[in-house]
Amino acid sequence: MSDRPPAASSPPPEPEPQPGPPPPGDPLPPGFVRWRSDLTPPPEFWPADGGEEPEEPAPPDLWQTVGGARPWGTVLLLFAWCLVFAVMGLRGDLGDSAAYRAWGSNLSTARGWADAWRLLAYTFLHAGTAHLFFNGLAMVILGPAVERVFTRSHFWVIFACGGAVSALASQAWHRAAMPGVTASSIGASGAIFALGGAMLAAAWRLRRRLPPSRARALAGALLPMLLQGLVAGFQKTGTDNAAHLGGLLAGMGLGLLLGLDPRLQDRPLPRWTRAAGVAAALALLLAIAIGVWSGLTASGASG
Repeated sequence: MSDRPPAASSPPPEPEPQPGPPPPGDPLPPGFVRWRSDLTPPPEFWPADGGEEPEEPAPPDLWQTVGGARPWGTVLLLFAWCLVFAVMGLRGDLGDSAAYRAWGSNLSTARGWADAWRLLAYTFLHAGTAHLFFNGLAMVILGPAVERVFTRSHFWVIFACGGAVSALASQAWHRAAMPGVTASSIGASGAIFALGGAMLAAAWRLRRRLPPSRARALAGALLPMLLQGLVAGFQKTGTDNAAHLGGLLAGMGLGLLLGLDPRLQDRPLPRWTRAAGVAAALALLLAIAIGVWSGLTASGASG
């Protein structure tokens, strides 16, 4: 017999730890519940809704988000246009080129600060009922949209800056095309094209935030109207196409730079926004005040 002790048997391998639910005291992520089953091993966590991924929130609807803003800026401008047109009509100034100059038409020979008020005053003047009606119709469409998407403060900035840029573009074109001739232009169409250009820029900026169909519809509604206005201007003699194109480009540039309504961009507007809007509105008010005073006091302008 052997005196050697029997070999000790090796201990059985320990089982690998199985994942289980967190200890009772540990918090669970939102949307999860603890596993309660004696038939199957528990997973680490189990979704409370059966494992489906939570749906992303639907993109906001444009007019449901900002459509509640009242377009008081548009209303005030339309009222001012009609009032100036009525006063000029009662005085017999409509159709009188000398009267239009007195009231503030944009002149290609304008120079310096003495004529700076004309860069905005001419937007309040219209040549006739049809001119006022169609500009007013375009304003009714574009004005409220700009006030709601860009806020009222930026509406004043876009209209005033667009009107001034369109006036300067008109002056530059007429000086180059007709040197030595004083050309006179009136009407708010250049500023209206600026509003349309700003809305085109807004449609592009909101293309990822709005439903694709809404962004395409917004751009699709604007492009035909603006292009038709430009084409009609080239076909009709006497239309200031330089002002239209200058206003359109100015509006597009401002539409890319200025902030949108905070509800559309999830961040507040800078503090200078309201001050810029007030300054633009006051500039328009000062310009038309000078124009009215000049028109009413001009000798021989009526009749």
